[in-house]
Amino acid sequence: MSKTGKFLREKEEFTEQEQADIHPFSQVKPKKRKKYLIVALAISTLTIYAFIGYLFFKDFSKEKTVPQEKKTEPVVEKVEHKKEIKKIPIKEFSLDLSDLKKDIRSSLLSEEIPPVSFYKKSENKLSKYNYYILKAKKAEINGRYIDAISFYKKAWSINKKDPEILYRIALLHFKIGYYKGTEKYLKRYLKIKKKDAKALLLLGKSYEKMGNNKKAKLILEEAYFLYPENKDILENLGKLYEKENALIIAKDIYKILADMGYLEGKLGLARVYEKLNDKKSALKIYRELYQNPNISEQLRTKIENKIISLE
Repeated sequence: MSKTGKFLREKEEFTEQEQADIHPFSQVKPKKRKKYLIVALAISTLTIYAFIGYLFFKDFSKEKTVPQEKKTEPVVEKVEHKKEIKKIPIKEFSLDLSDLKKDIRSSLLSEEIPPVSFYKKSENKLSKYNYYILKAKKAEINGRYIDAISFYKKAWSINKKDPEILYRIALLHFKIGYYKGTEKYLKRYLKIKKKDAKALLLLGKSYEKMGNNKKAKLILEEAYFLYPENKDILENLGKLYEKENALIIAKDIYKILADMGYLEGKLGLARVYEKLNDKKSALKIYRELYQNPNISEQLRTKIENKIISLE
C-alpha cells in the first residue's frame, strides 16, 4: 500500500473514533463533567453559607456592643456631674444675731394683734379669749376705757376661770365715773376672791364717791382689821375720817401711818394738827418734811408756803 493510501486510512480511523466519543458509546466524558459540576456547586454553596454566617455573626456582635456603650454613658455623665459639683464654690455662712434681736424687740413693742376673723376660723375658745384680753389691754393703755370694758366682758363670757377680769371691769367703771358698775362687778369678784385687799379698798372708795360714807367706812375698817399694815387702806380711811371732821380718829390713823415711815402719814398728821389749831406740832412736822431730800420740788414749795403761813 502506498503512503497516500496509509494516510487516508489513518485519517478515516481517526474520524470514526471522534464520532464514537460523541455517539451513544461516549458516556464516560459527560459523567466526568457532571462530577465536576456537583463539586463546584457544593463548594460555592459552602462559600455562600460561610459568607452569610460571617455577616450574621458580625451583626450579632454589634448588637452586643451597643448596650455596653449605652450603659457607660450615664457613668460618664455621673463622673462629669461629680466633677462639676466639686468645681462649685461654697459661700461663707455667717449669722448676725444683732439684727434678729432688733426685729424681735420691734415686733414685741408694736404688738400687732391679728384681726378677729383669724380666730373665727378656729373653734379654739382659748385663742378667742387671748385675743379679747390683748385687745382689752391695748384699749386700756390707750385710754379707751369703754372699748376695754367691752373686750373684757367678751373674754369673761368665754372663760370664767380668771376672776381678775371682773376686777379690771370694775376698775375701768371707776375710772369713767360709773360707780354703780364698779360696785356690781366688785361684789361678783369678792364672791370668788373673798377678803381681797385691793377689791375692798376700791369698793370703799366707790361708796365714798357715791356719797355713802357710812358704807365706805364699814368696808375700809373691815379691810383695816384684815390688813392693818396696808398703806393705801390706812391712808384712805384716815382721809375719810378727816373729811367727816372726825379729827381725833383721823390723827390716830395718820400717826400709825407716819410711824411706819410713810410720807402720806406725816402730811396727814400735820394737816390734822393744823385743823386742831396745834400750829406748833404742825410746824414741827412741816419743817422735818422740808428737810427731806426725797420729796419733789413741787411738794417742797407747798410745804414752804405752809411754814411761812404758820410762823
